[in-house]
Amino acid sequence: VNQLIRTPFDWSDEEILAYYISFLKSLALRLNLETIKFFFNERAEHFPLYTEAIRFFHHRDSMVRASVRTLTLAVFRVDDPGMRAFVLKPATRYYFTHLACHL
Repeated sequence: VNQLIRTPFDWSDEEILAYYISFLKSLALRLNLETIKFFFNERAEHFPLYTEAIRFFHHRDSMVRASVRTLTLAVFRVDDPGMRAFVLKPATRYYFTHLACHL
């Protein structure tokens, strides 16, 4: 699934982007302590479900932005210490800084 998430698509096609973001959000809404293992690789510090989604936090379409926010809240809901450490690292905290500016 991570390989599919990382697949580059034509993001200028609004329909493809809408399906992609909806897919990511659907996956995120099903995250729990068991399913997080399929998406987050703690040793490699690799979490494409999160990192690929936050690339679209500033998208011009408000539905895409709302879906990304919903996805991030679903990720933060999971009480996994390794994943929490990853999303709070300086490289991924960039999202929080810019999110605050857009609110």
